[in-house]
This record gives sequence, structure tokens and C-alpha cells, in this order.
Amino acid sequence: MAVETNAGRAYRHLRSKLLAGEFEPGTRLLYGPIGKELGISATPVREAVGQLVNEGLVDLVPQLGAIVRKIDRDELIELYEVREAIEPYAAARAAERAATKQLNQIKAQVDRMLALTEQLANSSSEFANKRMTAQFEKADFAFHMLIIEATGNQALARTAVRSHVLTRVFGIRRHRYDVATMRSTCDDHLQILTAIQAGDVKKSRSASATHISRGLKASLKAIDES
Repeated sequence: MAVETNAGRAYRHLRSKLLAGEFEPGTRLLYGPIGKELGISATPVREAVGQLVNEGLVDLVPQLGAIVRKIDRDELIELYEVREAIEPYAAARAAERAATKQLNQIKAQVDRMLALTEQLANSSSEFANKRMTAQFEKADFAFHMLIIEATGNQALARTAVRSHVLTRVFGIRRHRYDVATMRSTCDDHLQILTAIQAGDVKKSRSASATHISRGLKASLKAIDES
């Protein structure tokens, strides 16, 4: 097994924090403190940030250094348009090609999201806390990626990962999760899953398209209200 480099560890650490919403857009990424947190020098952190720049998650700004990107309304719409082109197609192909093991993996993510939703519903909190939000979105991300992987198309998967990560970091992060929002997401996922399990190409495509459209509307509403 290959040993992970310090740059690789720093990249994984920073990317995970970005996906978890721990770095708001506009946040400066300071190499020294991040390296100290990980017990490494600033050099591998700088290398990791360079990879995040290439992925469109971070900008290098003169006099300021590495800054978590901010995107505007138009760019967010463009990212969702990419997802609208890819993910309904992927759901349709998954309905034709997904193996039983893959279907079980997809279902496991829905089950995890449902369990977290009920956990919040049975608590005294109105909104999911940081830990619960991270777990919910981790399962959400896995749900979408597993469907895309079920197509067997690696080029499609690479394109989808970038657009999905960017919309997650810059779009979904703008609103908080309450029970109604979580249940709505779970309901959408259940419709997609049920259609794929049934091998229904048309319904799989339609359910996925509807889900992405709702995600765009929610993200735009959050931007407009921020």
C-alpha cells in the first residue's frame, strides 16, 4: 500500500473541511497554521492548496494569498446546468446497468440520511448541528457519486465530481438544514432510488432532473437572501 505524502494528507484535510463547510467563501488559508495543525511544514500545505486552486475551490490573490473562492449567481447556475446535463443521464444508465451491490450501496446512503432526519425530528433542535450536517451531506454526496459510478463511465464520473463538489461548497452551504429540508431531500432520493431499482429509465431520469432543479432553486434563494 502506498504511503500518503504530507501534501496528500494536507489536500485531503483541506478538501474535507471545504466540503464540511468549515471554510466560508473568502476565508484565507494560512499555510503555517494549517501545517502546525497537521504537524507538517508549510511547504506541503502550499502544494495541497495548489491542487485546490486547480479544482476551482481556491483562488490565489496577490497580497492576500490563498482565498476560498466566492462564486456569483450566474456561475452557480452554470454549475447546476452541468449537473442537469450529467446526472439525469447517469440515473437512467444506472437503471439499466447497476448491479445489486451498487443498488445496496446507494440505498445505504438513503437509509443513513433518513436516520439523521429522524434523529433531528426527535430532538429539541430546529436545525441540524455541524456534525449532523456534515454526516447528512456526506451521505448525500455519496448517493449521487454512487449513481454516477454505476454507469461505468469514468470520464462522466470525473466531470460530475467537479461540478457536484463546487455546487456543494458554494451553493448548498448557504442554507441550514431543518427537518422539512432533510425530508424533502430524502423523498427525492427515494424516488430516484426506487426508479433505478425498478429499472425504469424514464422515471430515473425525470426524478433526478426534478431533484437537481429543486437544489438550484434552494441555492439561489439562499444567495438572494444572504
